[in-house]
Amino acid sequence: MPLQFQRNRLKPEDIFGLLQEINHEEDLEGALRVLTKRGLDFFNSTMAGIWLWQDGKFQALAFSTRTELRQKILPNLLSTDFSMFSEGGGHAFEAPKMIIHEIDAAGKELNIDGSEGINCFSGWSDILREFGVRRILCVPLIHFGQLLGVLTLFSDDPTSFDQESVHWLEQLIPLISSNVYEQQLRLASLEREQSLSLLLRGTEILVKAVSEVQLLAEAGEMAMEILYLEAGFFHMEEEGEWELRAPFGRLKQFETIWREWLQKDKQKKHPSGYVPNLAPTLIILNESDQQDMPHPVKKILIQPIATYRGLVGELWLLDSGTRDIEQTQEILSAFVRMLSMALETIRQRQELKHLATTDHLTGILNRQGFEQRILGEMAGTLRRGTTFLFLLLDLDGFKNLNDSQGHPIGDLALRHLAQNLQKSVRQEDIVARTGGDEFAVILTDLKLGPDAMNLMERMKDSLGLEKYGLGISIGVAEFPTESMDYETLYKVSDHRLYIGKQNGKGYIVTGNVNL
Repeated sequence: MPLQFQRNRLKPEDIFGLLQEINHEEDLEGALRVLTKRGLDFFNSTMAGIWLWQDGKFQALAFSTRTELRQKILPNLLSTDFSMFSEGGGHAFEAPKMIIHEIDAAGKELNIDGSEGINCFSGWSDILREFGVRRILCVPLIHFGQLLGVLTLFSDDPTSFDQESVHWLEQLIPLISSNVYEQQLRLASLEREQSLSLLLRGTEILVKAVSEVQLLAEAGEMAMEILYLEAGFFHMEEEGEWELRAPFGRLKQFETIWREWLQKDKQKKHPSGYVPNLAPTLIILNESDQQDMPHPVKKILIQPIATYRGLVGELWLLDSGTRDIEQTQEILSAFVRMLSMALETIRQRQELKHLATTDHLTGILNRQGFEQRILGEMAGTLRRGTTFLFLLLDLDGFKNLNDSQGHPIGDLALRHLAQNLQKSVRQEDIVARTGGDEFAVILTDLKLGPDAMNLMERMKDSLGLEKYGLGISIGVAEFPTESMDYETLYKVSDHRLYIGKQNGKGYIVTGNVNL
């Protein structure tokens, strides 16, 4: 005979036995399933369910019924409101500890005192009545004023949930609530520990990144793994422009669409120029905001990325409702700090490399940088089966300019020459300052001939050196026709440059020119 039909059916040992069963379960869902299953007998119920307060709403977690058909129906009561409990937003509230209401023959919900029903299961009264449900008991799970969830018992007995049942529930529920709270803390702690472990392992990955492109790609994959996110992208500033970079997750397949959406969004909200977010920002999107998106997105969390230079970018995280991204803020902040340090390391490394290969006076390649570039160009030229021209240029009259007008004027002349050289050659050509007043130019994929001579003459005439009373002499060698290595190629051009200067200066000397 079921316990609920016995006189003085529940005893303290029954409650303790139930608590022991619950404590033996390893996870929260299993523990609550034990509660709903035993609740059928303990409290004369035909169905029992537990809805936990998660991510700002009630979500069905565990349920038990006496029949298979009821088992299929109960989980579908997901529209259950429990608004009388959730008005406090999951915190302390003023409401009865338990609410009993019944469904009359017409399907109308009534409070136990006969007043209008609380409409807890709005829209489900007819179905519940068909299953013979006459009374429903809603019991909030509360721990130190914080709402954790609601235990709901359904019964076909109009005398269920009497004073004795309520008494035992009043003794049991605080213990159950404490267990739920402890399990949730343990789960949150476990997730946090796992995220931190992934974060520490990820540090090694980010530190090893050799470029900003690689760093952002690795960071996007890490964000998905550490923060359990499904999509996002980096919004990075470069020379005053903000652009979408390194999309990850679902965005990879729709990168073009998201770029267009972001551009439209910025034009609408920032017509005079994008204003970055200086602090973590959560954007809640309505249906109209989502119309142009390839995937429904309910929230966007924007996390600024800053180095010691200031704000350099943003991490945009997209939430379609599968996870509450606000809860990841602590881990997210640690992740972005680590990313910022790795980004700063790469940029400093690139700056040092740039300084080591750049002439500080003119801003073009120095000898070291030029030698690195020409070796790469030699390999590419051989691979393509083409040729290039190697030009050595030397200013005529530069020593006299320095001696007569001073080094500051000489420096201006050098900068003037470097700027005009860059303007007079093609984008794929290479320009460098290889000595005091010596410059080098690589004219890529070009063979010595009339067209090449015309190009070099036009380049020479566009330098504007007459402003400083200077001229220029040029020695030219062809790769790989005249040499297969850099040192020999340099010597050939240098020798022809010397010949030109010895014969009156201002010449372009090639292997075909006899002075």
